[in-house]
Amino acid sequence: MRIKALVLVAAFAIPTIASADDMNKSDMTDKSKATDKTKTTDKSKATAKLEADEVKIVAHHNHVNLMEIDMGKMAQKLGTAKVKSYGAMLVKDHTAANKQLTALAKKKGVAKIPADVPETEADKTEADNAMAAMDRIKKLKNAEFDREFLTMVIADHDKEVMKTELAITTAKDPDLVKFLQNVKPTLQKHADNARELQKASEVSSK
Repeated sequence: MRIKALVLVAAFAIPTIASADDMNKSDMTDKSKATDKTKTTDKSKATAKLEADEVKIVAHHNHVNLMEIDMGKMAQKLGTAKVKSYGAMLVKDHTAANKQLTALAKKKGVAKIPADVPETEADKTEADNAMAAMDRIKKLKNAEFDREFLTMVIADHDKEVMKTELAITTAKDPDLVKFLQNVKPTLQKHADNARELQKASEVSSK
């Protein structure tokens, strides 16, 4: 009798154990599906195309980088020793930033970054004035060049810091936001360094 009772208990226990095992397998499958779904979502975010306003942000920063590279090369050619060194920094930093920006654009489906087209009359006037200023300082050299150049790059970088801060709040793509957050300190550094050079130049000229 005792043997029969043990057999009956074992018979009833086996389905219970099997059921618990099935539940564990089900939980693992659900967790695996959830993990795969999260990975898919993260991947989708990483490769998602940029919105039209975000493409404009990319176009603007591409334009800024190219302009600052030109400015840096000009400084290396026409400025005094310290401004030549500053110009080399502009070329190095903005070239690196544009490589990152181009890679980001391609990742998001923008094979060729569009031109930065002024949207308002004020933007067009600002762009025209910037080109005119560049043409003007090309004719200067040494201390005279330094003075005009530093005034120009300080104004330009201050303006771009503010524009970048605004873009960080409006952009939705996480990769673009990260790029903007990384580039902002560099723009601020350029403005600060130019101010230091400007003050040193003013002191030495007295």
